[in-house]
Amino acid sequence: MNRQHKHHKARLTIASKLLQMGLTVEDVPRAKGYDLLVNGELRVALRVAFPGRYAHTVTVGGKRYTYNYRSWSFNFHRHGRWDRKYCDVFVCIAKRRSGSDEIFVIPATAISGPTFSLHGAGAKPYRGRYARYRDRWAIFSRPPSTEADASEVA
Repeated sequence: MNRQHKHHKARLTIASKLLQMGLTVEDVPRAKGYDLLVNGELRVALRVAFPGRYAHTVTVGGKRYTYNYRSWSFNFHRHGRWDRKYCDVFVCIAKRRSGSDEIFVIPATAISGPTFSLHGAGAKPYRGRYARYRDRWAIFSRPPSTEADASEVA
């Protein structure tokens, strides 16, 4: 299965979820820069990531320790530019080889940088900046227009 096929499969899954919520969902051409148009106005960009490795090294008391963590990386930028507002909501899907995927529904106004790295260091769940957007499907019931609105939804 290639990257495009994986992305298309995720697109169908998210479209189905949104349809079940009673929303209208349009598939849009790739050239638009986003994947779905919800209720005729909300532009949704999907980001799908499979686990990679994040190497981390620390030195304690002169002894060096190396850790390899599982990590998922999401790019919000398009061709190196992330300041352009090309969508309203990002749906980031951290694919799991077993178990259920982890999904973050993040308003574009809440994005603070060009990437998002989800590190799976162990049994503890992600508690970083975008943690409050985990499974935050309610964003689609009232799309946030500002950062203040985004925090009200969360």
